Amino acid sequence: MLRRFPLSMRTLQADDIVESRVGFVIRKRTGNAPLRNAMRRVLRELFNKHSGSFTRPTWVVFDVAEKASEITRAAFREKADEMLTSLRRGAA
Repeated sequence: MLRRFPLSMRTLQADDIVESRVGFVIRKRTGNAPLRNAMRRVLRELFNKHSGSFTRPTWVVFDVAEKASEITRAAFREKADEMLTSLRRGAA
C-alpha cells in the first residue's frame, strides 16, 4: 500500500490478471456529490493515462481520506499522479 495524504493506493498484480482495472473508495463524509464525482474523474483520467505503461496488468484501488476536501484539486491531482508514476516504475 502506498500513502500520500489524502490518498491511499492498494495494488494487486497476479498471473491471472489480464487487464488493468481501477476502483475507488470515497466516503460521503468526504464532501458533496459533485466533489466526490470530480475526484473520481481525476483518478480515472490519471489511471487511464498511466495504465498503458504499467510493467504488468494491475488492479488499483484508491481510498480517499475524509479530509481530502481540505486540499486543492491541483494538489489532489499531483498526489495521484505521483502515486501512479511510482507504479509505472514498479516501485509500488
